[in-house]
Amino acid sequence: MRDAFEELEGKKVTVFGMSTDTPETQKKFQEKNNLPYDLISDPGGKLALKLGIPVRVGKFTARRAMLFKDGKLVWKDDDGATATQGTDVLKAIAEAK
Repeated sequence: MRDAFEELEGKKVTVFGMSTDTPETQKKFQEKNNLPYDLISDPGGKLALKLGIPVRVGKFTARRAMLFKDGKLVWKDDDGATATQGTDVLKAIAEAK
């Protein structure tokens, strides 16, 4: 997502990351990886579960990408890969038009 962030932002897409890590741990991760988007701390995975993301022992089971429009889930990738997630989201936006 980081590498596609500017293009996604230009398409009015709000990008954020979420993990069960503490805000302090996330801030270090964000700075180390130069992430231009906000991170949401979800200890215990309560929000993740509401989004249908499986959680085991307080951790997410896999990387996911989701695209919402007008508050509704319109696309998701349950097998997201860091190297391709941004491109995958951009492709999903283009196909949704």
